[in-house]
Amino acid sequence: MSGEEETYLRLDKRRRRLYLLLIIPMVLVAIYSISVSLYEFSFDEAMDIIVRHFRGEIKDTYKDFLLDNLIFEGTFPRAVGGVLVGAILAIGGVMMQAIVRNPLADSYTTGISSGALFGVTLYLALDFSLLGHMGNLAVISNALLFSLVPCAIMIVFSVFRKTTPTMMVLVGIATMYVFSAATMLIKYNAENDVIQQIYDWSLGSLAKVTWDNVPYLLISFLIIMIVGLLIAKRIDVLTAGDNCATTMGVNPSLLRIGCLILVSVCTAIAVSFSGTIGFVGLIIPHLSRLIVGTKTSLLIPCSAVMGGLLLIGADSIARVCGSSSLPVGVLTAIIGTPVFLFFLLKTKNSSW
Repeated sequence: MSGEEETYLRLDKRRRRLYLLLIIPMVLVAIYSISVSLYEFSFDEAMDIIVRHFRGEIKDTYKDFLLDNLIFEGTFPRAVGGVLVGAILAIGGVMMQAIVRNPLADSYTTGISSGALFGVTLYLALDFSLLGHMGNLAVISNALLFSLVPCAIMIVFSVFRKTTPTMMVLVGIATMYVFSAATMLIKYNAENDVIQQIYDWSLGSLAKVTWDNVPYLLISFLIIMIVGLLIAKRIDVLTAGDNCATTMGVNPSLLRIGCLILVSVCTAIAVSFSGTIGFVGLIIPHLSRLIVGTKTSLLIPCSAVMGGLLLIGADSIARVCGSSSLPVGVLTAIIGTPVFLFFLLKTKNSSW
């Protein structure tokens, strides 16, 4: 083995250890976030309630009952959901930036978020649901189904024309503007309370994540994680250009469409439960590249860990901001913008 090979393998092992170490702060922040709430109770009290809950030893006092309900129906599933949503958005950002070869792409590039918001607006303002009137489930189903429309439009375009990175971005932008215009038109004639509900959903929040939602998020995360790792080498080849990919036996158009469907479906599921949470899928892949380089097989797990860490950390801060907490989407934008600009200025032009 040559000296260069030994250096590469040593660097590769070092990078793997770096992102594995990030799992520790992510888990610690997620556990601590269970005790973060506008209601005052300590971390020790939260852990004591959790232990007694699993032992079936919850006391009959009103305070214990309130804390048990607050933790197991509120902060606990919210912490788990935050980690999963952050991981899904971050992995989606890695894959989208790779297949369109654009550092500004993320999970929402194809218009997923605008489609989901349009579906929510249809139900809240016009009482229209594709799956009938089922309360909060109708909002989620509308958001999910309409967020998949941009993906369907992209597939239709690919049937008639070769799917190029530029075409994917342009079709996504066009779809986003169409949905945004339709949403604004409906909001223009909506009642004030309805507009407020739509606005709250568009900012993104983990407050409505429940244990019923967690299995869907977990399955989505496992699918995008496992499939992403299985096709990581093909994605690496695709980033070198279509001609190079074709020469090495990779079908660029087929791989792009497959990745697009994967990212769209998994992101749509995440968005339907959390609303539009921006910047996670944009900045996390760039931060991960500074840690593990550009190898997709390392970028995907590293981004998953960092995405979960960022989102659950931001959500913990957002919960105690203001008199009634802040939507986490606002905080991720506040944190993400300066961080992204800082690394954009510090990073060399050739790093992408």
